[in-house]
Amino acid sequence: MKEFFELNKPYKFDVTDLTALIYVIAAILGVMGINPTIPFLIGATISTAFCWQAHKINLVVLNLALWVMNMWSLVAYLQ
Repeated sequence: MKEFFELNKPYKFDVTDLTALIYVIAAILGVMGINPTIPFLIGATISTAFCWQAHKINLVVLNLALWVMNMWSLVAYLQ
């Protein structure tokens, strides 16, 4: 398990760490009853940009779908 997740190596910050933190904050806000759309939208935007740079089409498609879903939710919330 330690080798699979590379826990035996020194920690190296990655952009996915930032998006994971944003998603955790958004999930906590959602559990608290606060609309988490904006943090999820920010996380999806960051993820899409960096997946695009990494040439990962499957992750770009996934994150664009998350972005569209959250944008739809934000528009509905603001009306």
